[in-house]
Amino acid sequence: MSALGGMVLAGTAMAVVGAGTPAEMAQVRPASSRPCVGYCKYPTNAAAVFRWGKPAWDQEFEVGSLGNNWKSNHPGLIYQVNGMLTLDASKGPANVTAYPSDQAARVGRWEARVRAREPQKGTGAHYRYTWELVPASGDDSCGANRIVLGTYSPGDTRVRGSVNTLPDHRFTYARKRDLRSLAWHTYAVEITKRHISWFVDTKVIRTERRRAALSGIRYRPQFVMQSVPGATMRPSFMQMDWVRYYTLKRPNAHSIDAPQMHLTTVTPRC
Repeated sequence: MSALGGMVLAGTAMAVVGAGTPAEMAQVRPASSRPCVGYCKYPTNAAAVFRWGKPAWDQEFEVGSLGNNWKSNHPGLIYQVNGMLTLDASKGPANVTAYPSDQAARVGRWEARVRAREPQKGTGAHYRYTWELVPASGDDSCGANRIVLGTYSPGDTRVRGSVNTLPDHRFTYARKRDLRSLAWHTYAVEITKRHISWFVDTKVIRTERRRAALSGIRYRPQFVMQSVPGATMRPSFMQMDWVRYYTLKRPNAHSIDAPQMHLTTVTPRC
């Protein structure tokens, strides 16, 4: 190895100090020879297909370390590595939440490319992985006032989501996907004063226009790993390739007509 090559490797090693031990990092780092799993067609984002323009806020996780705008209930368990925001539940059961403090809006488009990562050989219960929007105030009325863009556990056959609004409205939706460990998928939502549309892997799946689905509150993005109470959990990670927010300035380049969501009721969790 040349001296220059050694310096490059040393610099790379220094760049990940603080993100975990070498053994932990090896678990997170994807093998370069491993083919993409999940939705791997390009473009991978609805924004490109529907031509939403440049994001007004974006997090690509490509340079440096995780910004201090990212907050968590366990600050030591979220970090940036290999171009991904990573939630780390490898050391034991934990409910890990991560969210940015510098993005919130009443209307617009939010999109993220998300995957779960588990060891190839492991035992224990699967975590539930959720990409959602919650009230910027932090008070979601015990789950009764939030938008879930996607929630699943590895091995599920469908990713599910919902629009929950007060007092107890719950508009649900689901989509068959490959949801095994390492499978990438992109979930987006468009919120206007007149409708909410749900996108999975660049396609609009549901559009809801009933007034009860439109809360008008300010939302912020959030990612959650949820453990099973009392269970032994698999060491696991949740990883985001990127997270973006777009305004409504540019109209959709294609129709967003789609079936409406399924209306039911939600029972607050507390």
